[in-house]
Amino acid sequence: MFELETRQQSIALMVLCPISLALMGYAVKTSHHLPVAQVLLARFGISALIYTVWLGIRGFEFRAIRPLKHVLRTALGFCSVACLFGSISKIPLSTALCLSYTVPIFSYVISVCLGQVKADFRFLYVAGAVVAIAMIVQPSADISPFGALLGLASAFFGAMALFEIKRISHSEGTDAILVMYFVYATLALLLFSLFSNDTSGLGDSLAASAPQLLGVGLFGLLYQFSLVGALKHVPVATVSLALLAAIAIGYGIDIMALGAQVSLWALLGTVLLAACIGAYSRASRT
Repeated sequence: MFELETRQQSIALMVLCPISLALMGYAVKTSHHLPVAQVLLARFGISALIYTVWLGIRGFEFRAIRPLKHVLRTALGFCSVACLFGSISKIPLSTALCLSYTVPIFSYVISVCLGQVKADFRFLYVAGAVVAIAMIVQPSADISPFGALLGLASAFFGAMALFEIKRISHSEGTDAILVMYFVYATLALLLFSLFSNDTSGLGDSLAASAPQLLGVGLFGLLYQFSLVGALKHVPVATVSLALLAAIAIGYGIDIMALGAQVSLWALLGTVLLAACIGAYSRASRT
């Protein structure tokens, strides 16, 4: 969509990532009365429509896209989401989310294995950030091993998806990466909707919840744009850690917009999370 070259722009994208992710989460929460498949369809379908129209207006050369290069990225993203939903169905929501937020640990370990970063004290900041997330979401200890495994699998596939975005960004532009992800995901969800058993009220429910679903699509588009743009200039381990700020932002939204109770543990976790992200960022620049 735009050329992003300066350090200031990279920082702006890093800040925009968790903000747009948290706002998308809020839009999803206000659409909780809809089936998950419909919300996901809006998430990808609206983004695909808006971005495709925008690229058409700009005269983008769609023939220059190499579709096969984007299949793995889409598959990894879908596996992450599917495992997360499976985990949520097996164990308490807070525990499933906490396990899925271990993406930075997987990203850091993979980065070390690939030689992209050195194994050093920064791992303590990553571990501290995960502890902070546990303090915020306060997971339950009553879990099934399979549900916990699905939660960790969601984090693993999520980390792999970040590396795949980073890899294909060297040969494919931001526009191609985004539009193909949206299109592939939309087509897959449309096929799922066609073969599902509950499609009778699809049109009416989508029309009644249009504002919320539009928010899901718009904030989802903004999140993906900022994520792909940031990964072009910033290491995967740093981006994955910065994304955890969305949890603290989401906690603030819960309090201000949804009437959630203020928790001392959650506040302490938010402070610890901010400290760990800041310390990791400073250590990575030195």
